[in-house]
Amino acid sequence: MMACVRRVSDGEPAGVKLVLGTAVAASLLAGAAAVAGVETDAGPQPSAKAAVVETTASRGAGTEHSSPPEGYPSLGPASARNTLVFFTDYQCPVCPRAARELERLVADFGGALRVELHHHPLAMHPNAFEAAMAAKAAQRQGRFWEYHAALLNSRQLDRATLVGLAVESGLDRDLFVRDLDDPNLRRQVADEGREAETVHAAGTPAFVILGHVEVGWASLAWLEQIVRAHSR
Repeated sequence: MMACVRRVSDGEPAGVKLVLGTAVAASLLAGAAAVAGVETDAGPQPSAKAAVVETTASRGAGTEHSSPPEGYPSLGPASARNTLVFFTDYQCPVCPRAARELERLVADFGGALRVELHHHPLAMHPNAFEAAMAAKAAQRQGRFWEYHAALLNSRQLDRATLVGLAVESGLDRDLFVRDLDDPNLRRQVADEGREAETVHAAGTPAFVILGHVEVGWASLAWLEQIVRAHSR
């Protein structure tokens, strides 16, 4: 199993299975079950006008893509019985392998699964934090998934590249740059990283479903097995 690991305590290998019972973890999971577009503690309440800027498109096998201006972007129907939280880092070489399988994962569960994307930029990746902020800046314009795909395909994540990808993705450049420098976005990304640490997801990619945590990536078949074993 492959993973980018920030730290591993007590000699546990990456990919270890963890079952959580803490109140904080329960809070995270309750938030994951909420519909896309719920306000996070780290950002301002979107205006009524901004709140309608949500993109739901049919791509791949008809998977719904939600890109609310605040909260977490997601794949799959808001009415799904189960929500899988995906913690990712854009500079982690393993994360794109997992990210590219998420549409197929959701499609395979036929409306019973929703995947919510949370950021966990690791300190050992110098460009990951700003890349996560850039993704959130794109999300404010309702185009998270378009920009997310561009990030997955980019070999560089320096600031000039991030801005260039925004223009190529059809974003308003000036608004994107302004949001990229917004301290509220920085706080939101930092808060999401702390969420991962709270549930002991010490590396990326990481997956959380109904109190069960997996760190690392093996294959789509492996992840489907995990989800089926821990679904309602």
